[in-house]
Amino acid sequence: MQGPDISPEALAFLNAFTRQDEPTDFSRINAIRAETTRDQAPCSERAIKRHHLNRENIQVDGVECERITSLKSGTSGGTLVYLFGGGFVVGCPFSDLSIIGAIAEYSALEVIAPKYRLAPEHPAPAAAEDCVKVWKKMSLSSAPLYLTGESAGGNLAVVITQQAVSQNIRTPDAIALLSPAVDLRIDQQLFDPTTFSDPTLHPSRLYEIATVYAPDRCLTDPSISPLFGSFKNFPPTIITTGTRDMLLAMCLKLHRQMLRAGINVECRVWEGFWHVFEYYDQYPEADESLREIAAFLNEHRPIAR
Repeated sequence: MQGPDISPEALAFLNAFTRQDEPTDFSRINAIRAETTRDQAPCSERAIKRHHLNRENIQVDGVECERITSLKSGTSGGTLVYLFGGGFVVGCPFSDLSIIGAIAEYSALEVIAPKYRLAPEHPAPAAAEDCVKVWKKMSLSSAPLYLTGESAGGNLAVVITQQAVSQNIRTPDAIALLSPAVDLRIDQQLFDPTTFSDPTLHPSRLYEIATVYAPDRCLTDPSISPLFGSFKNFPPTIITTGTRDMLLAMCLKLHRQMLRAGINVECRVWEGFWHVFEYYDQYPEADESLREIAAFLNEHRPIAR
């Protein structure tokens, strides 16, 4: 049941959404990626216009990236490394522009979004290797530096930070994690009580992801499931999720682990909402959450470095 304050737009989305649970045919993964990008294009095009985005393709230490800025706000000298979601098998920076554009405008940060390699052609640790290379290069800057990821990108953001701490590399000044998929174990009970309440995500999808992203890997390896890694010396972190998010329990476990490590961490649970609801631009709660995320990042802007 939705909370009393859920917007009519969000309620209409819930009522209209038809979940697709068919197995993925990985023999046509390139076509699936093209179809996904095509389906997401209208939302991304709206974001380009709404936030007056400027986009350019760049390379960072040999990794293809997109650099995105909002001409509405300009930039204040800081950079956000943004990691897109898509279950490690689909996705690209363009498809996440509804999130990237809003944060770029509201935080006045330039965004560097790696086009990391995808499974099944490139299983783990390929995606993490690409993202770590980008982070190492960006960490040489003296300007404010932040890290954000949604879903699979949230997983990679935590992996990056854990590796930065262990390798004595500069860590982010703050992190934002949107429904981060930090535990890839295949166990339906891990998702209780929201296992079947998320209109956009089904346990079968996570089983597929674990199979193609981490074949023959131990799923409690922190490089695969960073929930099992160390959170010592993590920067201030905000986590967002919803009461319908299939990964709600996972997000709450992450929050608890970070609290146990003494980290400044906030977990904001949106009643009635689902996995990475911030992606959808049809309703006001998505924009409200993105404004809160940008405010959190700005609140932890370093005075000088």
